[in-house]
Parts: sequence; structure tokens; C-alpha cells
Amino acid sequence: MVRNRILTEKWIYLLTIILILLLSLYFYLYYLTSQFDEVNPSSESREAGIILGAALWDGELSPALKERCDLGLSLYRSGLVKYLVLSGGLGNDQHTEAKAMFEYLQKQGLPKNRLILEDNSRNTWENLRNTKQLLQQYHLKKVTIITHDYHLYRALRIAHQLQIDAKPSPVHSTVMFMPYYKTKESLSLIKQYLMEYMRS
Repeated sequence: MVRNRILTEKWIYLLTIILILLLSLYFYLYYLTSQFDEVNPSSESREAGIILGAALWDGELSPALKERCDLGLSLYRSGLVKYLVLSGGLGNDQHTEAKAMFEYLQKQGLPKNRLILEDNSRNTWENLRNTKQLLQQYHLKKVTIITHDYHLYRALRIAHQLQIDAKPSPVHSTVMFMPYYKTKESLSLIKQYLMEYMRS
């Protein structure tokens, strides 16, 4: 009886330690996803803005992706970027995120020759890896990354690894439930760290 009680106490202690460690990790990752919450888009002129893709709704921009495109549009109209790279592959309905962004921005009056499509990527790593090739092709060196604030820490980390000279242009959403997306992004960060470890 005493032995069983001691074993139970040890298990409770061990589980408590594990829970504390997991919560500490979660709050640390949540902190990383929150680093750009109060940061304004870069006011430094850059050669191009990279708009990272997000979900499509029935082949059209989701409200979240529209927010990213609208910030890219604002930066272009303000003369802070000369080109917009639209990066995103197939959505759920076989329509690429890049193509949907292209169609939307054209309707807003942006000229075709200022829009560069990258429509083969399936995740943030591929977004930036494929975009780097396009930047080299168009001789563009200095860029700003346009995505939601919670996503920017990981996006900039990848850009740094790929030796892309990038500044942040965070989108502060009015349509997304941030605790959910920051939690989801925290899990993506764990996956990113594991991928980095395997590549090292």
C-alpha cells in the first residue's frame, strides 16, 4: 500500500514536471509568434514585396489573404516597393493562391509587369526558396515580406537561412482569431526547428 502510494506520488510529480515544461515551451513559442504585434510595416524602400499565400475560399481570396494583398497594394502605391512577388501554390479547388492574388491585384489597377507569380509552393519554406530563384532571375535583392504578424518570425527566420535580404511588413488582422492562429503557428515552429535540425 505504501509502495503504491509512493509510486503514485512519483508519477504525479513526473507528470507535473512534464506539464510545466510543455506549458513553458508553449508560452515561449507563443511569445515568438507575438514579436511583430506592435510593429508597423517597413517604411524603407525595397525593390520588391513578397506576399505569402494563405487560404482561398471557392477560388477567391479569403479575408486573411485579402488583408495581405491590400497591404502589398498599399506599399506599392506608396512607392515603397517596385514589384510584388505573389507566392502560393494550389488551393483546395485546384486554383493557385498566386493566381488568385494576381487577379485581385490586377482588378485594383496594378500593372501585369509589376506582378511576379510563384505558384508551385506548398508551405512557407517552399514559398521563400522558390521566390529566391525568381528574385535572382529578376535581379531583385532587397525585399520586404508581407504576411500576418504571427507568421513573420518564422518567415524571416527562413529568409535569413536562405540569405534573402528581407525586412518585415506585418499585417495586423481584423478578421482572424489570433489565439488559434498563434497556437497553430507555434506547432509550425516546432516542425520548422525539427526540419532545421535534420538539414544540419
